[in-house]
Amino acid sequence: MADLVIAVTGALIMLIMTPLFHPLSRKLESISQRIYRIKPVSVHVEADPSVAWAGFPNWIASWVWLPGLPAGSPPEHPTDWHAWASSLGGCDAYVSVLKVTITSRISTTVVVDQPKLRVKEMPTELSRGGVIAANPVGGAALEPRRIEVCPETGTSMWIDEEGQSMGPLSLTLSPGEVEQFYIFTRVDSGFYKWRLDLPVLVDGRRMIVPISGDSDGWFRTCGLDGFEEHIYTDGSWRVADA
Repeated sequence: MADLVIAVTGALIMLIMTPLFHPLSRKLESISQRIYRIKPVSVHVEADPSVAWAGFPNWIASWVWLPGLPAGSPPEHPTDWHAWASSLGGCDAYVSVLKVTITSRISTTVVVDQPKLRVKEMPTELSRGGVIAANPVGGAALEPRRIEVCPETGTSMWIDEEGQSMGPLSLTLSPGEVEQFYIFTRVDSGFYKWRLDLPVLVDGRRMIVPISGDSDGWFRTCGLDGFEEHIYTDGSWRVADA
């Protein structure tokens, strides 16, 4: 009987004290973060499609712009075409894909808004001397949670796994918890250089994550309009559907 009384008394004390100490604990945690400059979350942006699509089936289509058709064969895996094109002075065509990983160091709330797009439309003649190389592999359409960015209109929006528009991404994360999403930048026509500023609200405090290319600080994406697409088959390049 005495043990039962002690257990009940302990439980009542915990119920009373928890609401009192929890705000204090959160306050002390916030103070320690400022003293030791601990960031509540880390944000990593992956621009290499071979890493961003790791673990997915080998049916993801790829288009790249090249200054000219190369003599050799392209990489077998379509997600390796981005690095291959870059090594030849080319860039993505139609769509560029980024993967964002948010890792929480503490218990926190995170809201990710649409990014601010910085864009430069390049003169069309810079791309017209080149060609589009395509790897139109087929398979089930992939609809990851993502931000769709359109340099042509300067707009962006969140898209869910069903392909429907959604509001800003809102998360409640525990220490060590990880969340991931994609950014698709699509261009139908024209040639664009672009970069992003991604607003992330962490426990009510705004942080801006700059997302920029590796070479001159800009990503490049070329539209498909006005080009013939070339595919590599039977050891040589040919015009698609020719």
